Amino acid sequence: MNETTSIEKGLERVLLVRAFIGDEPDEDHSRGEMRALVESAGGTVAAEKSQRRASPDAKLFIGRGKASELRETALREGISTIVFDHSLSSGQVSRLEEATDCKVIDRTELILAIFADRARTREAKLQIELAQLKYSLPRLSGMWHHFSRLGAGIGTRGPGETQLEIDRRRARARIALLEERIGEVESRWRIVSEGRRGMFNITIVGYTNAGKSTLLNTLCGTGLFTADKPFATLDTTSRRLELPDGSSVLISDTVGFIERLPETLVASFHTTLDVARTADLLLVAVDRSSPCRGMHMNAVRRTLDRIGVDESTPRLTVWTKCDLVKDPVDPRSGVSVSSLTGEGIEGLLATVMRYRDSSLDWFELEMEYHDSSMINWLYTNCVVRNVTDSGEDSTTRIVAGALRGYESVEGRLEGSGLVRRIARLPGPWTDDIGGES
Repeated sequence: MNETTSIEKGLERVLLVRAFIGDEPDEDHSRGEMRALVESAGGTVAAEKSQRRASPDAKLFIGRGKASELRETALREGISTIVFDHSLSSGQVSRLEEATDCKVIDRTELILAIFADRARTREAKLQIELAQLKYSLPRLSGMWHHFSRLGAGIGTRGPGETQLEIDRRRARARIALLEERIGEVESRWRIVSEGRRGMFNITIVGYTNAGKSTLLNTLCGTGLFTADKPFATLDTTSRRLELPDGSSVLISDTVGFIERLPETLVASFHTTLDVARTADLLLVAVDRSSPCRGMHMNAVRRTLDRIGVDESTPRLTVWTKCDLVKDPVDPRSGVSVSSLTGEGIEGLLATVMRYRDSSLDWFELEMEYHDSSMINWLYTNCVVRNVTDSGEDSTTRIVAGALRGYESVEGRLEGSGLVRRIARLPGPWTDDIGGES
C-alpha cells in the first residue's frame, strides 16, 4: 500500500495550482511559500495556474475547463506532477489525475512528504509515518476506485474491493502499532520532563525557516543542522544555556510552524510539541527581514492555541536576521538579534534572565554554619543570588529563588535542622520586560 506520494528529487517538473475561493486575496507570500515547499521537496516549479471561484467544484475542485488547461500546460511543458495549494479529497485527486494524466498532490501531502524526508530520529520517523497513514487511510477508497469497478457485480466481489479491505486492515494495524510505540516514547518523555522541572525551561518556537535552530546554535555554541529551507529541523533539541549571572536554564528548539499546518501532523507530533506546552518561557522567533512577518506571527499564535499552549505562558518576541534590515525595532516589541553577527545576543540573554527571575519565589535564609551539602542542594534546585558568611557568629546568609514555588523547597529547608531563619522576599521583579507576542 502506498502511504503518501512524494516528489522525485531533481527530476520532477511541477505545475503549481492555486484557487481563490470567494473574496480570498491573491497574496504573493502564499505563492512564494508554495514554491519554496515544492523546491524543498526536490521539485522544480515549471509553471503556475490559478482560478477564482465562488466555491470549490465537488468533483475536481477547479472547473473542467481549467482541468483541461492544466493537461495542455503539463503536456507542453513536460510536467509530470501537479501540486495544489489546497486540501483535496481522494475522489478529487483521482478525477484530477484522470483529467490531466499527471500525478496530483495536495498541500497536506506535500508537507507530509517533506517531513518524511527530513525525519532523522526514531521518534520523528514514528510520528511522520503515523501522520502519513492517518492521512492515507480515508483516501484508500479513492486510490482503488478504478479496481473496484473491475469484475464487480451481483454476487461477485471485485479484486479492487478485496485489496481495499486488505489495505485498510494493514493500515489500521500499523496505526495501532505506531500509536503504541509513540505511547512508549511519551512515557519516557514524561519521566524526562519531570527531571527538567528543576530548571527554568525555554522553548524557541516560530514559523518555519525563521532561524530557530541557528539562534539555538548561537546561544549555546551547538552544531545543529540548519538550512535555508522549510522544515530543516523536525526533532526537538534541548541544551543547557548559561546566563550572565552564571546560572543555567534549559532551552529547546522544535519543529517550525506553517500556515494551515496539517491536523495529522499536529496530532502525531504531540510529544515533540510538548516542550512548547511545558515551557516556562516561549521565545517566538520572527524573521525580521520577511515581508510576511505579520502573517507568520498570526500563524504561530494560532498554532500555539491548536497544540494547547496556555495563554498565560510568557512569550518574548525575538526578531531574527536583523542584519538584513536597517530599520530599528521598538524595544517594547521584542529583542532584535542577528545570529550571523552576534548583535543583540547579550541583550537577549539579559532579558531572558529578567523573565526567569521574575517567575521565582525569592527567600532569604540564615543557616547555623556553612553547610556545603545544603548549599549545593540550593544551587541545584534554586537560583542562588548570593551567599554571605558571617565571621562573627559563623552563620551563612543566602538569598535564593525557588523555580516551582517556595513550597517546593520549604520541607527540605525547614526539616534540615540547619536553618535558623527564613524570610520570604518580594523578589527582584521587573515591570519593563517588553516584547510579549
